[in-house]
Amino acid sequence: MENKNKESKSNGMELLENVIKSNNENIEQNIKLQFAIEDHTTLLNEVQISLEEGQSFNNETVAFFKLEQTYRAEFLASIPNQIEMVLSKEAKDYLEGFGKDIKWKKKFIWSGIGVFVFAILVFIASINFATKWYKESIKAKSELRQDILNEIAGEGKKIYDENEVKMLQENTKVMQLWIKNNPKKAGDFLRFKDGFEASKQNK
Repeated sequence: MENKNKESKSNGMELLENVIKSNNENIEQNIKLQFAIEDHTTLLNEVQISLEEGQSFNNETVAFFKLEQTYRAEFLASIPNQIEMVLSKEAKDYLEGFGKDIKWKKKFIWSGIGVFVFAILVFIASINFATKWYKESIKAKSELRQDILNEIAGEGKKIYDENEVKMLQENTKVMQLWIKNNPKKAGDFLRFKDGFEASKQNK
């Protein structure tokens, strides 16, 4: 019996120690949980303060925007749609004279442009007329020259170059002088000349 009592006491003590140990562990966990809850609460408070500050800033921004819109509407309403300008008599006279000068200058410019265009057209027509006249003149001269040549050829005559005629005359004088100075040799030359002319006539 005593052994059973001792065992039950020892079991009870162990159970009590386990309960105390478990309670201590639960207390530590509760303390950690409490700290965590306090940290979360602090964080939530900070977030709430930040949101309140953001809301306040947003409200201030909206109020400033509305105020700015009001000022803008008042400023736009204060701008007149039309501005009346009263000119002095001198200014009116000057503007009227300036308008007349502009009209006169416009007419002068358009007249100048018209004259310039007309001058260009006359110049082009003159070039065409001069070109045609020159071509016709060249053609008429060529035809006239050909008619003269045909008429001369019809008379059995020919036109020779003046230089060639002079050269022929000089050669003839040289030959006559040579024949005169060399009468013996000249006989051979004269016989050769007569034979050449006879053969030419026979052809």
